[in-house]
Amino acid sequence: MDESEKTYQKYIYISNKINPIIEEVCKENKIHLVNRYINDYSLDSFLQTELPILNNIDYLIIDYSAINKMTKENDIVTTIEKIRRFCELRIIFILQGATKGNTLLGRMFYLGIYNFITATNDVLFREELIKTLSPKGMNFANSAKFQLDNSFFSINGGTKVVKENYIKVKQKVTVGICSSERHIGATTQAINMTKYLSSLPNINVCYIENNRHNSIIQIYNTSNKEEVNYYEESGKIEYQGIEMYMRQSIGEIMNDKYDFLIFDFGSMQDMNDSEVSNFLTKDIKFIVSGTKSWELPGLFECFEKIGNDKNINFIFNFTKKEDKQFFKNNMGDFKENTMFSEYIDDPFIIANKLYLERIFNPFILNTDIKEVKKNKFMNLFKKKE
Repeated sequence: MDESEKTYQKYIYISNKINPIIEEVCKENKIHLVNRYINDYSLDSFLQTELPILNNIDYLIIDYSAINKMTKENDIVTTIEKIRRFCELRIIFILQGATKGNTLLGRMFYLGIYNFITATNDVLFREELIKTLSPKGMNFANSAKFQLDNSFFSINGGTKVVKENYIKVKQKVTVGICSSERHIGATTQAINMTKYLSSLPNINVCYIENNRHNSIIQIYNTSNKEEVNYYEESGKIEYQGIEMYMRQSIGEIMNDKYDFLIFDFGSMQDMNDSEVSNFLTKDIKFIVSGTKSWELPGLFECFEKIGNDKNINFIFNFTKKEDKQFFKNNMGDFKENTMFSEYIDDPFIIANKLYLERIFNPFILNTDIKEVKKNKFMNLFKKKE
């Protein structure tokens, strides 16, 4: 898209207050403001009165906070579907703080809407907005985390399954992971835990590369650019449905929407006293090690550094099945906190679900909603026409 085309692009936005970030970013991108609608609205009523305007703009930005009081979820989805059918424009939907499992965004995703803004701090909000306004906007991969399982929708008209609803017990849970020595799997385990938590509806989690390796930038450099997003200002990388940050972004992340923060400290051999102390302050702590004879000295050094902290979990990689119980029995006070990892070929495919559920469940409430089924037996006695 050349500069002359960008000059004539137009947008409107619906919000319950003036949003200077939207107006600044659009101005920077030479997208002209046609009108701002600042109030609470019924989205369907808005469509009926403003349809002629919608046919002449390029972007419709809708803030959920301006329509949620007067528009039910079903009506939001129905109206969005009408807008897509009648108007050639890009819909950008703002629902700050929304996480995987959000049914509204899931249903909109099903309609082919991918341009969602969910960030709760200004830096990330701006970056997500810029992405939605880019020539291609957000794509399937960018918003796939909101995709609902097919079982959510009506099955043969007889069953509707309501997804499990997870809520956090503690406002923010910090997780620290390090290894007894270099290249033994701390980053793999940290990313895999992030992937596991990100699979839970309504739980928001991020991975933080809290070391000096700069590994995650390699994910961006070596991946298909259609499948990965890099937000340079915040240092955020989105890939395979999870959000990852570089070390310098910690200040911004702590003020954002995340329920779980996964800190990858790298190797304890490379950590100074301050970093070890920081690791020990985390709500949940893991040390990744090996059980081979030449790997044990690094493990013993970890015991010396952690002192009397008995709340640390140990994950051991590549241990023979016949050696596991013997090794666990010799972990002393850490016997019950000792786990043996499955072989993880791809950290973005969830592994070790059994012990991850056990460790993280105390920090998450699962409020199950059962399936709602039509009474099949009543149908048997229904009078035929």
